[in-house]
Amino acid sequence: MLILPGPVRPLRLIGLWCGLLLQLAALAQSVPSPGFALPLRCTPGADCWIANHVDLDPGPGVRDYACARFSYDGHNGVDFALRDLKAMAEGMPVLAAAAGRVLGMRNGEPDVSVRERSREAVSGRECGNGVLLEHPGGFQTQYCHLRRGSVTVAKGAAVAAGDQIGLVGLSGLTEYPHLHWTVRHGGRVLDPFRGLSGAEGCGAGEAPLWAPGTLAALPYAPRAIYNFGVAAAPLTPEAARRGEHRARALAAEAPLYAVWMEAFGVRAGDVLEITVDAPDGTRLLSYRQAIERDQARIFRFTARKRGAAPWPAGRYVNRASIGTTEGGSKIEFAAEVR
Repeated sequence: MLILPGPVRPLRLIGLWCGLLLQLAALAQSVPSPGFALPLRCTPGADCWIANHVDLDPGPGVRDYACARFSYDGHNGVDFALRDLKAMAEGMPVLAAAAGRVLGMRNGEPDVSVRERSREAVSGRECGNGVLLEHPGGFQTQYCHLRRGSVTVAKGAAVAAGDQIGLVGLSGLTEYPHLHWTVRHGGRVLDPFRGLSGAEGCGAGEAPLWAPGTLAALPYAPRAIYNFGVAAAPLTPEAARRGEHRARALAAEAPLYAVWMEAFGVRAGDVLEITVDAPDGTRLLSYRQAIERDQARIFRFTARKRGAAPWPAGRYVNRASIGTTEGGSKIEFAAEVR
């Protein structure tokens, strides 16, 4: 604790802050990095996506470790999201990111969106079902929003790195299935991409808390298109989020050719584009929209009606992108018409 005895002159205050920063830097060098592994068994960018980073802005603003805004005010962890509720039902294992001991757990909260339950219903249990682990060197990791009944560890149990401790769920203060993962040291929230020092700057710190292989698998992406597909009829976001429109094939007699997508981290000024090319290379669909306000998550679809003739059989190339010239997210996938 830093104690300021009586009035402090400005120059002395500057000296004290400099001393505190030096102490933090020395601490970062003296405490070995735990080398955290990915806390769930997935392939980033394929079946799990980062939906939010730690907010490093001490005030009402938002700043992630890359000096962008892929977070929200006061967010104290990294969110790893799944595609939809079907993926949650199939089961996504949550893993201990490092060896440690279980300090606490909860396992009985229902998997219900807070939009249906209300914030008051989860007051005091915002983490939902979760696990709190203690690691060597004074580190703790917290795993939130796990699936009800999936927690496999008990208080006091020892766990090894990579041990399964639960499944990703929808419990607590959340609207979509994801793992909220928080790192603390001495009670202080840390960004695993920045490390212990808390030094200013943009990008990963000199000593991030991730294992090198894990860090390499988590390149920074300012946006994330994480859910997409084709459909033969108009669809709603709710249906897509239940996993009802994952199809990559349509019947030649389908009344519509619809392509849809969802994205995290959308910002005012972003441009959303969706195109579809038919088997002969002609452009079947083209959609473009300028985003007018920041949005944590968006759903969009565009469609074309079938004429009198069936859709030509073959491979259709679907592309979607969102962002600016400085960075964004894009996907390409094929759909078959039979």
